[in-house]
Amino acid sequence: VQYGVVAAVKEYAGAKSFTIRPDPVRGTKELAYFRAGQYVAFSLDIDGAHVNRPYTLQSGPRQALGENGSYTVTVKQSKNGFASQYILENWKVGTPVTLSGPQGEFYYQGIRDARHVVALAGGSGITPFCSMAAAIADGTEDFSLTILYGSRSADAILLKDELDALESAGGGRVRVVHVLSDVPAEGYESGFLTAALIRKYAPEGDFSIFVCGPKVMYQFAEKEFAALCLPRRRLREELS
Repeated sequence: VQYGVVAAVKEYAGAKSFTIRPDPVRGTKELAYFRAGQYVAFSLDIDGAHVNRPYTLQSGPRQALGENGSYTVTVKQSKNGFASQYILENWKVGTPVTLSGPQGEFYYQGIRDARHVVALAGGSGITPFCSMAAAIADGTEDFSLTILYGSRSADAILLKDELDALESAGGGRVRVVHVLSDVPAEGYESGFLTAALIRKYAPEGDFSIFVCGPKVMYQFAEKEFAALCLPRRRLREELS
């Protein structure tokens, strides 16, 4: 168990990012370190119901270090989202939060994964790749990352400014390609995250594919992965 407090809130269309800092008054002087791509589970009491909801850490691991360290999570509004709606309506600067330590196996592992990762992201599934990009930019992680991020329209791209900044800071090792499914726009790819699109942006030779997005994305991605004829160990999946 870790105890934190909401230190900052940033609003987007249909989503909010929350910066969490340690709460020494309740016994947490520093937040736990983590691997880029892991998540934490928040403990919530909602109208007499106690629930735990996982959210992937969007910030880089180095940001968690020290007494002034922090986590950043982004919560997107979803239809019938019991916990997400509560968080979006109730978390303000100063709100105390209770959360788990970092969990999950969705992170880069050099002994298993190729040196270049092609990330397929949809919706809030972009958050683990933001964390990975931040870790590459500050030298915590040593691999190259190409993110193919599917959104309905240019206006619907979540964390676009943050992604632009991470690409600039990545020293050529982070690339972000936006793919619009519903409303084509100049300067963006159109359609879906197909095998042909992956081939267009993937490096020659070996690479891994990491997938994170809504459930409907996975069946489609599995078919596209099969068309690439990569070894099965090169596919990693995590539900957003």
